[in-house]
Amino acid sequence: MKTNSLLSASLISFTLAAGACAQQSELSNEDYDDVAMGVGTLVATPGGGGEAGAMSDATTVASEGQAGLIDGSGAIEIVVRAGLSYEYRADCFDAAGAEQDACGEATDRADVSVSWTGELDTARYDATVMRVGEWSISGLQSATATLTGSGSFEVDSEFQAMYRDVTRSLHLSYDAEYDSVQIDTETRQAVGGTIHYAVRGERFVQRGSAEKDVELSVDAEVTFHADGTATLVLDGSRSYSIDIATGTVVSAS
Repeated sequence: MKTNSLLSASLISFTLAAGACAQQSELSNEDYDDVAMGVGTLVATPGGGGEAGAMSDATTVASEGQAGLIDGSGAIEIVVRAGLSYEYRADCFDAAGAEQDACGEATDRADVSVSWTGELDTARYDATVMRVGEWSISGLQSATATLTGSGSFEVDSEFQAMYRDVTRSLHLSYDAEYDSVQIDTETRQAVGGTIHYAVRGERFVQRGSAEKDVELSVDAEVTFHADGTATLVLDGSRSYSIDIATGTVVSAS
């Protein structure tokens, strides 16, 4: 009976693994390119938006308070960066751990609530975006601060496919984890660390009158570099480079 149980467990494990491989094999190179375009555009959008811009904004909010981005209400709203509205709310603490009445030059740590809403409008990529998240930024009194936290996105997008004259439409949901993202406190740019995204959704493709939909489930990892770029790796094997200044995504595999 014990042997049969072990055999059954092995068969179940093999079946599940085979099913996962079968599901993974359904994704084509073009599917990965589409997901890369979606992830890359959220990481860096023209005009200083996206994840990279939001992390820079959050650092400014923590370090300068109302002198930085604020309207004085305690909630900071930046309207229309490529069509998106960004809102931040921060609780700040000094180097001794005491909570401050207001964020400012003495802030060493900040807990920041982040939200985005609106219609992202760029030359190649249009999307409706809803995003919420919670970040903690520590070490603001040093040369390099560390950002950790989590977030989630809902994105409906339409864009020109990478390397192909095809219009793509995606609905994607993201769960994001921020793993020790390093922020230069002088330039307020991400220079290291990683964001992990669990990406799920559907893809719709239009070629003439034809339309097709595919279920997507992809693991994405974005690693920032000090040269103003980030590396995006999908499912551990598909690599892309993201230019943080322009939002351009190119295959590096």
